Amino acid sequence: MKDIFLLTENLKHEISTNSKENAFKIVIKEITKFYMENLVLDDDEVAILLVDKDKTVLSFCQPQYLVNSGMIPISSNEAIASEVYRHSKDYIENNFQQQRHLNIFETIKTPENEVKPIWKMIACVLEADDEKIGVIEISRRAVQKNMSGPDFTQEDLTLLRESQAKFGPMLKRVIPENFRGKLNA
Repeated sequence: MKDIFLLTENLKHEISTNSKENAFKIVIKEITKFYMENLVLDDDEVAILLVDKDKTVLSFCQPQYLVNSGMIPISSNEAIASEVYRHSKDYIENNFQQQRHLNIFETIKTPENEVKPIWKMIACVLEADDEKIGVIEISRRAVQKNMSGPDFTQEDLTLLRESQAKFGPMLKRVIPENFRGKLNA
């Protein structure tokens, strides 16, 4: 397992020595790498969505190919991210396609030009200083279910919950002012 203490110390250094814009990109990249290494994921299986300043919509800042794809209203009853955000409730589902959910973002082709549905997911609220700043969704995506990898466990969800507590405050420090998706790469 990648050492979260060492990673957070490195991120603090990056935040203090880079512009806010560069630090934001570095923090997102390193958080993504942490989950990829610890949960054996591909880049497109780590989704980080941030809330806008008015707390009305969530926008992707990861994966990069979804950054300009649209926003999810907090009020949506179909989006898992909105439900997790509104209710501050962790989410684990290993039969995701059997659940009612907003699937529009699953139909967007990946950089490899594939449509990869989400088969399994864990998610939790991203928090800093007792404030909800977004949602982290970790998924297992594949063209076919039998290619989607192992089920998520309660231990995976615990890792997500505990690590977001370390990452949230750092991410909050570098979120671009008036963040609302549509970032330039």
